Amino acid sequence: MNEVSIYVPCFNAEKTISLCLDGILRQTRPFKEILVIDDNSTDKTAEIASRYPAKLIRHANNLGLSSARNTAILNTDTEFIASVDSDCLPEQDWLERIMKRFDSANIAGVGGRLSEINQATACDSWRSVHMKQCWESERSMPPFLFGSNTVFRRSPLIRVGLYNANLKNNYEDVDICERLSAAGYSLAYEPEAIVQHLRKDNLFSLLNNFWNWHFIFYRRKGFYDNQENLTLKLKDNFGLANRFLEEDISLHRHKLLYLDFLLAFHHSFKDLEYFMYSDNQKQTDDLILTSWLSVIDLTFSYHFYAPKNKPNSFLPDSCGFIQNLFALNLILGKLLRERFERGEFKKKFYKDLVYSIYKIDDEHLYGLLQNMVELHYDWSDLLEKKHPQLNLLFLKGVYLNFTHWINRLGATIKMIELAAENICT
Repeated sequence: MNEVSIYVPCFNAEKTISLCLDGILRQTRPFKEILVIDDNSTDKTAEIASRYPAKLIRHANNLGLSSARNTAILNTDTEFIASVDSDCLPEQDWLERIMKRFDSANIAGVGGRLSEINQATACDSWRSVHMKQCWESERSMPPFLFGSNTVFRRSPLIRVGLYNANLKNNYEDVDICERLSAAGYSLAYEPEAIVQHLRKDNLFSLLNNFWNWHFIFYRRKGFYDNQENLTLKLKDNFGLANRFLEEDISLHRHKLLYLDFLLAFHHSFKDLEYFMYSDNQKQTDDLILTSWLSVIDLTFSYHFYAPKNKPNSFLPDSCGFIQNLFALNLILGKLLRERFERGEFKKKFYKDLVYSIYKIDDEHLYGLLQNMVELHYDWSDLLEKKHPQLNLLFLKGVYLNFTHWINRLGATIKMIELAAENICT
């Protein structure tokens, strides 16, 4: 029987690591060893894992999922190496079913099916339908294998150069499969090899994880290379959100509609954040203080500078992204007020958009934004103020995309309002 090593890459997984390891130990198919690769967790992950019959390897620094996978590969010598994510619980016959698919020496890897066990909240339900980590049916040659649960032959992984450590935590599964396929190897998918996904999401974790999933693809396509390409990405964001809206309405998944709606704005701002700062630049540390100062700065600019004059700003460049975030909230206020009847919806939108990006939970701040829109009504002149911190092409792009989109939503607007009541941060 061919020997298999199983590894679990993990970071701050204290809530699920025990269930994961218990599931691995119950496998019906024998294996040689378990490796737990702890990527410098700051919780009790390593302490819990050390209680199990597993080889614990700890990174001195947080290096990312790709590096954790490479560490496992380099610390095994078996012909096959299996991987189960730390928030997954494999069924007892998971490994047995996967290994039966290695019926050809050319098959480099086989992936199993991930099933979402948590779907009670709107965020978890949204993940279960829009972030599936499985193929719909058995595929002898899938485009790639989802990294949550796989078995690979070790030698092909070595031959293609292991996982790309620069990819950190996302897209590493797609990338390694693309390189294996380019080297002439085959992949297979076994839908009856099942792991239960133990993950629970909130607004922040859900939308950021979804954006991260696709970020590398868009970066490689050049969408962050210049302002023109960034504008094209905005159209793609609103197009994707609209497609999700149509799908969820047609399948009566009405509680997901607000998340579909919010996605267009969240992704647009995550795109701007990367466009402005890239991977190596740091924004301001005190987010709450900067948020309040940004609102004051924008208000001063709006009321005391004519459109033909270029306003000054008392905030540094590191605050520019937050300035754009709050500027758009003000600019969209008129459209939100005209199209959405429920008064609390606007305040919730302001809160959820900022929370989904920065996890700022300040009811007074969002109440202030709502009051500013109610009192002044139309802040669209901010688009003409030439404020030094504002990316006017970006703001106009989002505004125009939203205007075009909302004019076609019709009765869906009321459904989005109702769905928003079920979303908690």
